[in-house]
Order: sequence, then structure tokens, then C-alpha cells
Amino acid sequence: MARRSSGGFGLIILGFIVGGPILIGQKIFEGDPTVIAVVAGAIALLIGWKITSKRHGERQAEEAQKQVLSIVDQHKEALVKLHRQKVYKGDYGELRFEAFEKEIRYFFHNVLLPEMNVSCGILQLPEFYQYVVAAVYSVVGDAEPIGVDLDAIPSDPFEFEYWTADVLCQSGWDAQATQGSGDQGSDVVAKYHDHTCIIQCKLYKSAVGNKAVQEVDAARTFFDGDSAVVVGKSGYTRSAKQLAHKNGVLLLDVSDLPQLSSILKLE
Repeated sequence: MARRSSGGFGLIILGFIVGGPILIGQKIFEGDPTVIAVVAGAIALLIGWKITSKRHGERQAEEAQKQVLSIVDQHKEALVKLHRQKVYKGDYGELRFEAFEKEIRYFFHNVLLPEMNVSCGILQLPEFYQYVVAAVYSVVGDAEPIGVDLDAIPSDPFEFEYWTADVLCQSGWDAQATQGSGDQGSDVVAKYHDHTCIIQCKLYKSAVGNKAVQEVDAARTFFDGDSAVVVGKSGYTRSAKQLAHKNGVLLLDVSDLPQLSSILKLE
């Protein structure tokens, strides 16, 4: 019997390595869990085969994969949230993954690699990085649905304020959007028993900066609020995080809105 050529298998591997993360990301965005699971599993297995075929040995490769899965799982919550924040539709309706891919590179170099305890040779393999990417997308795809329907988020910033108030009302708050009432930097005023929370809503495609933090902090003083919150869906700049920490302002992702009372330790 003629020996089957291995070239086809190599092309499959190459195709998954090049296109796999993008395909998984798109199917996650479209909400196709079956395709997510199949493609993520295929990528992991194929890349795993590539790693174990290297001269570093199967045992070292298996240990590396085990450590990767453990580290990725430890940071699952942050990775899922960052995926929601960083993957978005562009001006032409296309999906934009650049920001999330940049976040994966940061995670790889600054979080995962320092925690790895295997041969440096394995860590330097291009296939190893692709395995990490596949593991991240797999974890994101397996994430449990959150309490907020992200597809229902309005595209209009003013409607987003009313939407935020509605989500809070459904979670036990007495919340009202403040449009047209001289809001003084507050988009939503929400009450939970005796606690008053002042909220700024930012429907940006890019990270929210210092200005929102400054405005909601001032609004908290004006309204005699107990807490100040900025809510958005695209993350926050480093300087905004630093200023918020100093001023006691909470920076919230939209997916966290139903848990606001718990986050503020009001329950």
C-alpha cells in the first residue's frame, strides 16, 4: 500500500494556525458555541501535535500545555471581559480583533510566561504562542452567558443611559437617567436603600479616559452621592484607572451592572 503523504496534514495545521483564532473569534461574536468548541479543540490538538513532535520531548510539551491551561483558567474572568470589550464591529460592519490580539500578546509576555516552569526552548516556539492563543479563545468560548444581553445595548449614547438605568432597576435599584435635568456630570442617579450612586455612561469604541472620572467625581459631590461609577464597554485607559483609584471612583464594564450592589458591598 502506498504511503500517504503528510503534506496535507501540514497544510491543515498551517491553515488552523493562521486562521483559527480569527475564525473562533468571529464565531464567538456570532454566538455559535458548536463551531467554537470544534474549532478550538482542533486547533489545540493540532498545535499540541506540533509541539510534541519537537526535540524537547513529549513529557515537556505535555507539562507546558498543562501549565498554559491552568494559567489561562486562573485569568478566565478577565480574559472573557476583555474579549467583550476589545472585539467590535468596525465602520464597514467587519469584526475588529486587533485590540484583543494586542491584549493576548500582553497576557502572554507579562502574565503567562513569568509563571511558566518548563524548558525555555519550548517557550520560544512559534507553535507554543499559537497554542496559548487557542487556549485563550477556547476559554472565552466556553464562558457562561452573562446576565446582560450585550446585543441589546443601544448604539445611541443617550439611549444607552436609559438602558443602563433599566438594567439597574431590574437588579433592585431605583435608577433614573438624568437627561435634560442639568445633570452636572451625572447620566444616571441610582438608589439602593439609603445608598445613592452617581453614574456616567460612556458608549465608546475606544478606552474611556480621565475626563469621565473627573466628571462623575464632581457629580458625586454635587448630588451628595455615596459612590461614583463610570460604566462602559470598551475598557479604560491606564491614567483613568489610576485617577479612579485615587478618587474612589468605580470603573465598571456593562456586564457587571447586575452585580453593582454586590460590588459596592451593599448586600
